[in-house]
Amino acid sequence: MEEMVFFDSAKESVTKFFETEFENFPPLLMSNFLNKFNDILNYSEEGSSIKPKIIFTDNIESVVRIIPKSHIITLFEDEEPTMFNSRMKSILAIAKREWCFFIDIKENKISYGIVMSFGSIKDKNFLQQLEENTTLKDRPTKIHCITAHPLNFYSMTFHSITGNNLVVNFALDKSKYHSLATEIREFVDVVFSKLRTTQRKLQDMKNMYKNIFSHVMEDVNGALCVVVDKDYKDTGLFEDGIWLKEPISFSKLFTQSKSYSEEKLQAFADLFINMLNFDGITIVDNLGRIRAYNVFVEPNSKKVGYIVGGARKRAAYFILSSKRKGIEGVYFQSHEGEVFFQALKSKPAPKQKKTVEKIEEN
Repeated sequence: MEEMVFFDSAKESVTKFFETEFENFPPLLMSNFLNKFNDILNYSEEGSSIKPKIIFTDNIESVVRIIPKSHIITLFEDEEPTMFNSRMKSILAIAKREWCFFIDIKENKISYGIVMSFGSIKDKNFLQQLEENTTLKDRPTKIHCITAHPLNFYSMTFHSITGNNLVVNFALDKSKYHSLATEIREFVDVVFSKLRTTQRKLQDMKNMYKNIFSHVMEDVNGALCVVVDKDYKDTGLFEDGIWLKEPISFSKLFTQSKSYSEEKLQAFADLFINMLNFDGITIVDNLGRIRAYNVFVEPNSKKVGYIVGGARKRAAYFILSSKRKGIEGVYFQSHEGEVFFQALKSKPAPKQKKTVEKIEEN
């Protein structure tokens, strides 16, 4: 007896979402997009995985005007959506990092191109600003806009300017699904839990970390990052690794001077990504400082139990089960895009000094 299982419910949900949020969306374009759905989830160029950020709209000019420092490059213009597959393949290869792939749908013309905002690494990117903006929703002249973004190999999220969201998840194990934005936000909150500064500067720091880890999701095959207390002194768990003699403090790179160097900040952000992409664990503390990288632990199978996954995932669960003082949380990301952050309510390590790092006001 043969049983066949299809994901028709996902197709119906996506179609219904577009029908509700984007009036008169071309049926042929919808069909072409759904036919390429799986290819977009698993898109890669020369062995490098690409998670494209796609914008469907009927007024890209208005969308761009509301996002500061944004720039648009139109690459193709067609009368019909028959060329969608070809246009998508040509553009997705270059729509990396902060560049978004847009499809602008007018009555007699469909335009394809890329768009991004040229802000600082401590600013929210184009897609984040677009999805959080309420100006388009409140305009007298109605504008339709839907964003689509693969989260990993098996799920894609859709967002409309009306504030509605849809997540399509093909993972057979529901426990595998975690909201990327939520996991990174919770991780970042713990990373800066001991940093004392103004609310504006703290938000800049958090935005920067969120942007870095968004790039990690796109550019790094897998990552394991452990957050420790600012006064943490390793007693052997993380001895097999490279500990920096002077921790890299992003706060000191740009918040203690009136004119910080964007180039220097970007260079250290890239260095951080390289460390996360290197074998082993990267360790940061709750002042947002990089403390160590290329760290290895030897998981105790009896303590961890049976874990489905590779060495990185086993190491993550081993650290979580160790209950060592001063370990604040563990961020895990797999090659397939599974991601989670788990905070630990551990007792702080013995304090070496009573103060926390405080950023002086300009």
